[in-house]
Order: sequence, then C-alpha cells, then structure tokens
Amino acid sequence: MFYKVLGSVLFILTLSKANIGGCKPPKTYVASNDRMGFHNAFITCRQYGFEPAEIHTVEEHIMVEKLLKHEKAGLEHGFWIFATNLDDKKSYYWLNSGRRLFYSNFSKGQPDNFKDNENCVQVFHISPGHFAWNDLPCTSQIRFLCQHYQEEKNQEACEGNRVSNC
Repeated sequence: MFYKVLGSVLFILTLSKANIGGCKPPKTYVASNDRMGFHNAFITCRQYGFEPAEIHTVEEHIMVEKLLKHEKAGLEHGFWIFATNLDDKKSYYWLNSGRRLFYSNFSKGQPDNFKDNENCVQVFHISPGHFAWNDLPCTSQIRFLCQHYQEEKNQEACEGNRVSNC
C-alpha cells in the first residue's frame, strides 16, 4: 500500500502485518524524500507524529530492505536510522528509545569513525538486494527513515499480558 503524506516530505509503504516485538502492533517504516542532517531528521520525524526509525531485528532489517529495494546504491543514497555513539564514542545506542544496539548490520570494516567524525548511522544499498549500515558525520545531508506502529483491534488483549513485554 502506497500513500503520499505531507506533500513531498514523506512516503509510507506498509510492508508487513507481522507482529514484531511481542504484543506491539505491526511496525511501518516511513522514508523521507528530503535530505537533512541527523538531528534535523530526528526532529522532523517527531514533528510529523512518527518515531525516528530503529532496526532491532533481522526481520525489521528485511522490512527496510523491501521498502528501499528500488533506491540507488551507494553511501550518498543512504537513509538515517537513528543510532549514534555520541555519548561515549564506543557503544552505539538508539537515540529515540535509548536502547543499545544488540542487532546491527554494519558493512565490512564499519563502523570506522573516519577522521574521528562519524557518529551517526545510515542504512544504504550496497548492491542489488543487499543493504548494510555505515557510520557518517551527523551533519551529512541524506534522506531518513521514520517509523510508527499500526493500531489493531485486538490490542486490548495484549495490554493484560505481562509475560510478553506488551
């Protein structure tokens, strides 16, 4: 399903009805058409009612690959995902949730913090059907991903379930 949202700023592709993360409703990723630095992109996601994108599992990475499969290859055509190591320069964490990266898909030799100036993470198309992550300077002007969760009618059943991290 494809929608134009907010003029040319964002487009949405609902990729899966899979229930990722226990009782949370299905996640949908949103890709921007505009280019901006990491922090402005983070704020833009929030201003439009979305969360900055986080990729916690292989399944979520595959959803992003499906969304971006027609994008050009190369670092300059990447998208911000909102992981950073600005806090301690060693460990990456998701800026929105504050969670450390337990899953990652960095390309070979990455992250490398080139010139001690790469602290923010992008996902990019390496070759047909293959995506990976890279660290970049946070001021790089690239497109970005946001996310949101679709509400479902059976969400009330999850709210009482304390076992599955609802």
